Amino acid sequence: MPRVPKPEHASPEPAVVLSEERSGPTAGAEPVDGRVARALRLRQERSAQLLTVARRLFAGRRYHQTSIQDILDAAGVARGTLYLHFDGKRAMFDALVDSFLASIRSAVTLVDVSPSATPPLQQIEDNLLRVMTVLSENRDMTRIVLLMAEGLDGEADAKMNEFYERLRTLLQGALVKGCAMGLLGPIEPEIVSQAALGGLKEVALQWIVRRESDAETLRRVCREILTYSLSGMLARS
Repeated sequence: MPRVPKPEHASPEPAVVLSEERSGPTAGAEPVDGRVARALRLRQERSAQLLTVARRLFAGRRYHQTSIQDILDAAGVARGTLYLHFDGKRAMFDALVDSFLASIRSAVTLVDVSPSATPPLQQIEDNLLRVMTVLSENRDMTRIVLLMAEGLDGEADAKMNEFYERLRTLLQGALVKGCAMGLLGPIEPEIVSQAALGGLKEVALQWIVRRESDAETLRRVCREILTYSLSGMLARS
């Protein structure tokens, strides 16, 4: 029987690498296109670049004095490129604040009261130090939140109110737990948490925004905050 030649336009045989890609732990899943992964990585890098530029400009010029064009010029991108990543300046502001808040919240851990755990007061001091370290490592955002964000408009005020209320709720929860453990005397956690947050904001403004503090200075500041905050709340024997 005569041999029938393949048409020149016939599809080539499937490459072996495709079967290899399906043979691993993700067998059955669609193979990842390297170009898609690269595009996603470049998109994330561009978003991060735009946020870095916006953060620097917001901290240096203030929010209302920073225009979209300022961000475009500093980042070296076209307007269309920016709007592929963010709806506008407010969306960038919100993304920065949300990320900053997440960093602060991740620095706080629950106090472990098990017998083998570090003493609770030491854990509280460590929590406070981690928060102050986040503020110190993100001085631009600390400056924006403490000096510029409130009073921009109703939407910005709502964002800042939510930010501070979440922090105050964390403080109140720690105070309630301290009372339950007998570490603190009879207090009203809501009022005390408001006072503590106000004091923390002022200390952060003076020791982080208006000056640079090294790690040892931050630890000393945290110990003073803790000593001052607890001196009138310790349970009397």
